[in-house]
Amino acid sequence: MIFYYLDASAWVKRYYQETGTRRVQGLFSQETKLACSVLGLIEVIATLARKCKAREIAPSSFEQKVQDLEDDWRRFIHIHLTAEAVDAAKEQARVWALRGADAIHLASALMLRRRFEDEEDQLIFVTSDRELKEAATSVGLTVSDPNEEGSSPSEPREDEEKTQDDE
Repeated sequence: MIFYYLDASAWVKRYYQETGTRRVQGLFSQETKLACSVLGLIEVIATLARKCKAREIAPSSFEQKVQDLEDDWRRFIHIHLTAEAVDAAKEQARVWALRGADAIHLASALMLRRRFEDEEDQLIFVTSDRELKEAATSVGLTVSDPNEEGSSPSEPREDEEKTQDDE
């Protein structure tokens, strides 16, 4: 089974049209196993709120996007900020000089990967953050950047189809 860990830089693309949105939408249109740290939920809400404050998202649209986000969160595997996660994140921040939230995402993904019971299970770490991609690759995670063509071959390319947001 394939699990996709989404950090906030990737996950927000589900609710705000930008490069990589179609690829992230593709993950939600299938019965994929999704995971994220609980911090990611807060980060995505905060990003959408900032876009609303900057008038990049209408207030009524913001409320619907937050509801959609909460609905989506129900299908995620939640990685909680336990003492183990915090200690692992501190180590990732120290080793890779990551920002705090990025260290939490990397540590959370590594914790999830260690918990796989089946040898055939695979984790794909989905992020658009350059420094986080480099660190994740360095620790042996398979990384997919929705902004990069060919990063996730099962997802449509940006120019392949229009979404309702484009019309």
